[in-house]
Amino acid sequence: MKTWITYPAAVIFGISASLLLQDWQPYTVILQTVVPVARQIGIFVLFPIVFSLTTAAVASLRRYKDTVIIFSSAVFWGLFTALILSFVGLGLALVIPFEFSAFSSASSTEIFLFDFSTLKQIVMNDNAFKYFTLNSETLLPLIIIAVIIGIALRPDREAIRPAYVVVNSFAEGMLRLARIFTVIGPLLLLFISAQWFSTFPLEVLISSENLLFAGGVFVAMLAALFIVLPLLFGLFTLFKGGNPYSMILGSLGALIATGFSGNFLFGTTPILALSQKNCGVRKRVGGISIPILTMLGRGGSAMIATYVLVKMLQSLGTPLSLQTLVFIALFSALFSLVSSFSPGFEVIFILLMIFQWVQADSGIIYSSGILLLLPILRLTSLMVDTMVTVYGAAFGSRIVSPADQVSIEEMM
Repeated sequence: MKTWITYPAAVIFGISASLLLQDWQPYTVILQTVVPVARQIGIFVLFPIVFSLTTAAVASLRRYKDTVIIFSSAVFWGLFTALILSFVGLGLALVIPFEFSAFSSASSTEIFLFDFSTLKQIVMNDNAFKYFTLNSETLLPLIIIAVIIGIALRPDREAIRPAYVVVNSFAEGMLRLARIFTVIGPLLLLFISAQWFSTFPLEVLISSENLLFAGGVFVAMLAALFIVLPLLFGLFTLFKGGNPYSMILGSLGALIATGFSGNFLFGTTPILALSQKNCGVRKRVGGISIPILTMLGRGGSAMIATYVLVKMLQSLGTPLSLQTLVFIALFSALFSLVSSFSPGFEVIFILLMIFQWVQADSGIIYSSGILLLLPILRLTSLMVDTMVTVYGAAFGSRIVSPADQVSIEEMM
């Protein structure tokens, strides 16, 4: 699949249509009509695909006794990358000279230790499980049901074997559906990207004092994509897991689809198809690792949130001690694990959670122009989150299937 051509081409056509047609009324009506349908199609297709692949993967991995390894590797990769990328965002915020220019001055800023009772109310609320299971923007309940059914379908008896074969065959059909959706995805992305450029105040950003700040955010994204994540993947696979940069090219369509749609679930279907086709991810591994990492692989959101928060506090003249900086990075990584339940607003969610223990002007987020830059923050963070998921699935696949490893000469 030449997605590394078709998806960028769709974005180019989208920005061209936005610049040429602009406020033409029929064009606006078409976007308002087609874009919601395109987004819903992308998410609607995902749920049966994930359910089938996860069910078959759990049954297959129980057959090979690798289920615990895949689950633990996915959880470890998601937590570790969130922590590392959060500190990377902290380091880049201290090194990159592009400052954030607040539009309004804030009152005195005070930093105090986080109140853990607030965290308890967020994570351990009496109705938390009910909320999560009723939320249509998370794969958590679907994964739980698929895991339970997959455990029951372990083919350890002849009477169960036909059911296992049927489920495994159905998963192959769903994977074919994922490939088909990935092929038609550029058409959907054409309308979605056109609306993205139509609604984003590009001229305001260009004339804004925060243009350099937005450039710094892109520098942080590129550092994560081309330096930090490939290095981590190489270290954990002992530089025998394949060329990490070819994986970036192979999953470029998924990166672009996730970033411009603003919803990680929309890009998960291309991730499932492209990671198997171009990144050497086994079907039985991707069916477990990728759904799990849609919730835990939020290192990109943690990194961008840390970067933005440090730059905002620096612009206010707030004295930042080493302890304060470490707390910001740690809590960004912590809250990134919950941010998957607020799709499209992960960075703002993390900022709001951390601002509960950074006592500053109550309107700082809104008056400082962060909402103006929200599309860029969402774009960059989700693209890094996508590569975290792809590398995490490839990492788990290399553990289960050492034969997939290649020599350092072949990788180069």
